[in-house]
Amino acid sequence: MFESVIPAERRPVSVVGSRWLWAARCSALIYTIFLVAECLVEALSEPAPALLILLFTYGARVLLALVLLYFLFRGEIKSLAFALGLGAATAFIALFGVASNALFWPIGRSFNLFLALVIFSPVTPPFVAMMHQPDPHLAAVGLSLFWSFGICSAVLGAASVATFRNISLEANAVGALRFAFRAGIFCPLAVWLVFALLILIWIATGGGIHI
Repeated sequence: MFESVIPAERRPVSVVGSRWLWAARCSALIYTIFLVAECLVEALSEPAPALLILLFTYGARVLLALVLLYFLFRGEIKSLAFALGLGAATAFIALFGVASNALFWPIGRSFNLFLALVIFSPVTPPFVAMMHQPDPHLAAVGLSLFWSFGICSAVLGAASVATFRNISLEANAVGALRFAFRAGIFCPLAVWLVFALLILIWIATGGGIHI
């Protein structure tokens, strides 16, 4: 009875219980599990100095994934719009990382030497190292996990965009929702840019590549 007087921008619309939204939630959860699992595996296998690189590579993405999960499960509609934008941009970045590693790894490190460090290091997908292990069984498991991560990211992006499209057709205050959605898109892209600039500065100051 009292739900009818709650402002439209604060009450959940019918799409909140839709299959698209639950697909976005489930894929975001799986995405986070992939990143956390990679962090744990790398932390147990790498020496102490490499842990800083591990934190640099995966720490911010794990944090963004946790933020994404938090806002996806909130009932407030603007928070949900922000999460859907965050999910769409996160999925795009993850798919870019999958595609870049799938396409450029066979070319060799001569191509990756500078460009990949600046562009691709902040978006390295999990299980890339496992995928290129000499053990065939371990490499097959790594390849399966690598492409599963790519499929999960694609589902996250498609579900996020579809859910927001349905919300924008049904809810009032569409302008505010679009602003929240765009803010969600901007956040991971800004983090990616900052990390790329930090890597570029590190290389320029002499801490980087030696051929």
